[in-house]
Amino acid sequence: MEFCVTEIYPKVVASHSRQTLYVRLDGAMAAPEVRLSPMEIYGVSHYPDYWSHHADRYPWVALTDCGEGLYSAELDFAEEQRYCVKFRVGEEVSGTYYLYAVDPDLAALRPYKGDTHLHTNRSDGHGEPFEVACAYRAAGYDFIAVTDHGRYAPSDELQAEMGILTDRFYVMRGEEVHPKGGSYFHIVSLDADRHVSAVFEQKPAYVETEIDRILNEWDLSPCPDPHAAAYRIFIAEEIRRAGGFAVLAHPFWETDQEYNYQPDECRYHLRNGHFDALELMGGNDDTGNGNNLLELVYHDLRAEGCRIPVVGASDAHTTVLWSDYDHFSKQFSLVFATGYDDLLTGVREGRSVAVRRESDKHFRCVGEYRYAKYARFLMAEYYPAYAALCAAHAEALFARDEAALTATEKRIAAWQERFYNV
Repeated sequence: MEFCVTEIYPKVVASHSRQTLYVRLDGAMAAPEVRLSPMEIYGVSHYPDYWSHHADRYPWVALTDCGEGLYSAELDFAEEQRYCVKFRVGEEVSGTYYLYAVDPDLAALRPYKGDTHLHTNRSDGHGEPFEVACAYRAAGYDFIAVTDHGRYAPSDELQAEMGILTDRFYVMRGEEVHPKGGSYFHIVSLDADRHVSAVFEQKPAYVETEIDRILNEWDLSPCPDPHAAAYRIFIAEEIRRAGGFAVLAHPFWETDQEYNYQPDECRYHLRNGHFDALELMGGNDDTGNGNNLLELVYHDLRAEGCRIPVVGASDAHTTVLWSDYDHFSKQFSLVFATGYDDLLTGVREGRSVAVRRESDKHFRCVGEYRYAKYARFLMAEYYPAYAALCAAHAEALFARDEAALTATEKRIAAWQERFYNV
């Protein structure tokens, strides 16, 4: 009879330590064993034999029977990296499973899946803000920023409404800022304490004075359109004056048969740190052309020594899958943070990864190597199961059912406690 692995925990452990691994096996008719092998920093040198078979380098360790199909083993995790684990019963060997060991600083953080650019029916999107938020929670998100065009109130109101119901899903205040009629100057404002877009209608003389100041202060000659560059700098500065975080949105958005941003100007702004983060994976890109080109610019600038914080975002205008504007839950951020109040600090410090997801097996993660490789592990091992738990939580949220909210939140906390042992 073939044996079956039905559960493994924890899947994230502390590096440089000995950890207890638990596995549940069905159909184990003989004494089971486990073999752990590191993937990136080898535990056994290949030299002097140059090559030795993997099966000869790492030993099989006997599992201890804990009863009712549960077994355990004490295993040593040396370095921060991904590990392979296999199980053997007699001559039969299981498929490969994966674990991850993290150093203390990363162990103190948790991943937060979020979308920093989306729309509701308060501007040109579909769905009431609360309905949209519940759809994101059902897809396994931990936070969103509602960024309706030129509107701040929807995000502010939704943050207050959601905060009363749960502390397991966070709504960040936001808006997509651009002057009326100036459709090419799209900058996402996050966590500002006021409505930034209002400045264009309420203080037009102030805006023009600021544009003139920027034109005089900055050498914008590398930019094909210095006036457009000045407008973008002004919007970013105004967001910061409001206590917010300025994100450069979709530089390679194809509109009116051209990109909404000339690449030389994009490079200029990024080299000079005019924005707090770059929307590296973004919506408005059905073919992948824009995201591909922007990633090339990002890597070129990184090679020059530019450190560019990144986010991934959908720019979704609907949460209906397979719609004509289908970007929902395809592009997003994974931010490694201590909590909601650390999210934007995490982005600023490079602890954010932009993700493009096609399926649970096919996805692309871009950011600093350490965080991106951990994000890839979590995308495969954590988020599929987490999304299933979040779906029940979202249903309770939508119904505003306090008892169901409490019950689902306890289930999520218990599952996360088993997943992480750090």
